[in-house]
Amino acid sequence: MILRYNAESKAWTHEAKAGIPISFGFNHINIPAASSGTLPENSQQFLLKNRRGNIGPLIGVMTSMGKNMSLSGNGSLFQALQAEILKRNGLIVVFPPETIVKEGLTGVAFLPAEQKWIPVKTPLPHLVYNRVPFRKAEQQPAFKDAAGYLSALGIPFFNPGFINKNELYSLFSRHPQLRKLMPESIEVKSMIKLASFLEKHEGIYLKPASASKGIGIFRLRQKEGMIEFESHSHRHLYPGMKEFWKIKSRQLLKYEYIAQKEVMPTAIDGKRFDFRVHAHDGPDGYEVTGIGIRQSQKQDLTTHLPNGGIMLPYVQVKNDRHDQFFDWAVKEIGQLLTEELGYFGEFSLDAGVTQKGNYVIYEVNSKPMSFDEPLIEEKRITALVDLFFRKTGF
Repeated sequence: MILRYNAESKAWTHEAKAGIPISFGFNHINIPAASSGTLPENSQQFLLKNRRGNIGPLIGVMTSMGKNMSLSGNGSLFQALQAEILKRNGLIVVFPPETIVKEGLTGVAFLPAEQKWIPVKTPLPHLVYNRVPFRKAEQQPAFKDAAGYLSALGIPFFNPGFINKNELYSLFSRHPQLRKLMPESIEVKSMIKLASFLEKHEGIYLKPASASKGIGIFRLRQKEGMIEFESHSHRHLYPGMKEFWKIKSRQLLKYEYIAQKEVMPTAIDGKRFDFRVHAHDGPDGYEVTGIGIRQSQKQDLTTHLPNGGIMLPYVQVKNDRHDQFFDWAVKEIGQLLTEELGYFGEFSLDAGVTQKGNYVIYEVNSKPMSFDEPLIEEKRITALVDLFFRKTGF
């Protein structure tokens, strides 16, 4: 079914025979037939599916409003999703929560053939994919109101929000198998509690509860009666916990840090490596989309690429044990997240293997960035569009 959008009148029309009732979007807004006259120059054609007189699927990708009314977020992801869904007769509109009204929303649609975005007004989408890029934005009334409105209407809304590291550890600790995989963690609330935790483990990581990509991470180790501090940029020796707390407590408390037991990861050629695993919800539950490897180089604090890490192909360490573990882990974690926090649809894991051969889950990311491995990212895009069609029934 061909729909046309007129950018000047902000009106949708269809090209079926006049008199045939056609609706568009979740709320089944009636769409008139195009007139027999010349089509306006500013009209844009979209080929969509027809499900019992309702045209779609119309997928909403929610993001944030930037300066000058521009949209923020992962533009390359949005463009790739649009290119894929257009091939399969669907449409994506990217929008901020502020533009949702009772009958629809205002956003932008990407035109791959012309490599440009156009402003559009649409009915309410059949599904909304939350890609709001900032944690603060998810705390704003606009996001909460929009998410609540969509939920009340019964519009599938996947990815309820960012995952707090402390909340994640708490969830894992109540699961009989997953509790063994995440290193022991505590909230950093007082100097005494932190000192006791460091004394127990001798080496700990300190991580902001609501950050990602290795931002703000540092490590403490006991060293000859002193405390060795190490970040991505420098090291420092503190005489004791009092001196460290005096300098760093404001940062630790402001950004709600957690302290996590340091584990000794296995290495390739003497340098630590971690797994980056993407998972998506398939027809039979969550499954692995792809696995990448990140290896540290000049420092061993983290393996993130912005901090000097490098990519390695998974085949370099791939074996049946790894495959079976990650197949199991993503199913369990996906089910746990769905039961406790809501439906995510996709997530990624930062994981590792200790020198003793035990698996470790460091982090679960609810809004994965684009994978640097092209084949994994391509498979991810296909899996997400499959999910859009499956969840909307088109």
